[in-house]
Amino acid sequence: MLNHELINLRYAGSTSPYYPALYTGELKRVAPWIAVKTTTWESWPWHKQQLALTLAAGLSAHRASLVAKSAARIWGIWVIPRRNEVVELASPSGSIPPKTHWPRKYYRMSRIGETSVERSGVRMTNPARTCLDIARLHGFAEGLVAVDSALRAGLVSVEELKETRAVMARMKGPLPMKMVVEHAYAGSESPYESLLRALIIEKIPSATVYPQFRVLGKYRADLCIDGWLIIEVDGDTKYDGTYGKAPETVVKEQMRRQREIENQRFTVLRFGPKELVNDPNRVVETIVEYLGRKTGKVA
Repeated sequence: MLNHELINLRYAGSTSPYYPALYTGELKRVAPWIAVKTTTWESWPWHKQQLALTLAAGLSAHRASLVAKSAARIWGIWVIPRRNEVVELASPSGSIPPKTHWPRKYYRMSRIGETSVERSGVRMTNPARTCLDIARLHGFAEGLVAVDSALRAGLVSVEELKETRAVMARMKGPLPMKMVVEHAYAGSESPYESLLRALIIEKIPSATVYPQFRVLGKYRADLCIDGWLIIEVDGDTKYDGTYGKAPETVVKEQMRRQREIENQRFTVLRFGPKELVNDPNRVVETIVEYLGRKTGKVA
């Protein structure tokens, strides 16, 4: 966690060197009472900056709890990155500050106090509530990503999700909550694999999806539709040497693997994370087109 990088200004005296540093730009204010060294901030990738903003907001809050995607970031639950993401909070009193106090997003939420816990010095909803809030506030796909992640990390069980959903049954968004519990899967290996599965479940309901599909007894595909259409998500790290292999070696291995699979009359499609996030409709259209070729019907 980034607590050690954040500077708490709340108890800084009038002669503190922090205030001149804020004025000169040496420090960057990331919350009303929290700052960070500007050079440190600029060295962080976007996702780390977002985590710092979330943590700073939580440390600055008096009674409010981090909720939904913001709580997920503190728990380490997968979150699909969106450039318009804001910090999400809810107050146990149900009161919402004036809009001049935003850009944080404040929600009126019932039972927020009894489903909140403290971690890293901030209050936030527990993992089950966090995942279900993401589903009802941000949709089934984002919710399934969170649920898969929490299950994989052992932060929740399906039984806990069912119990929490029962308590939240009267809240806005009951259908996405129901769907993420029904389709929860602990074996997903990446947020984009879960996102792809969610898109297919939601947009192509007639398809039968098999996650982590075993092929030829030695390969494991991200997922398979109807027993013949294999779909894989290619992350950039697979080809940048992150895992200790030269990019050209990885490419050759992927080509050999795909050739073996296709020789067994499977069809293989590959998508990247950016396609899934930025153009999900095109991804779905491509999958539907291939399914249509098999049946002789193109939607």
